[in-house]
Amino acid sequence: MFRASISIVFVLMAIVACENDSGEIRRVTHFEKAPDEYTENLQMIHSDSGKTKVNLFAKFAETYYKPEHVTNFKGFLSVDFFNNAGEKVSRLTSLIGNFNHDEGIVEVEDSVRLINFSKQQVLETEYLIWNKEDSTIRTDRNVTVRSPKEIIKGKGLVTKQDFSFFEILEPTGKMTLNKK
Repeated sequence: MFRASISIVFVLMAIVACENDSGEIRRVTHFEKAPDEYTENLQMIHSDSGKTKVNLFAKFAETYYKPEHVTNFKGFLSVDFFNNAGEKVSRLTSLIGNFNHDEGIVEVEDSVRLINFSKQQVLETEYLIWNKEDSTIRTDRNVTVRSPKEIIKGKGLVTKQDFSFFEILEPTGKMTLNKK
């Protein structure tokens, strides 16, 4: 009889101890600044008519829906751009990025590089903005453009995402000009 009453007491204590307080659960599990989505090794492919246009890879991605719809990329970001024939023409890389979905603007910073494969041309800077709507890439920061024939430096740059041509807004240093 004594054992049975001890067992009943333990069962009652377990039932009382397992009562869930919804306020306490919310306090322990709700993080106000936590992302709505978190992804490791994110790969997004944008295609049109069955042809890849953009291939994005991010080591870590955190997406927030409010107050604005943004995705933050951390660790490493790589964006490959393709031409109409489906060939990879350029690549943008950085360590940090931010995509504002509502504005269609991607900002990247820290060890930023834009490569044009056919021209063997590399842009190096610390910050730039890619506008997905009009395919432009621009920066107001210091830039270095390296190619097999020359190195051009300056401040500020505008180009298309394929990096087939570019304009340095404030060039500095020596440049080689070829006569035609």
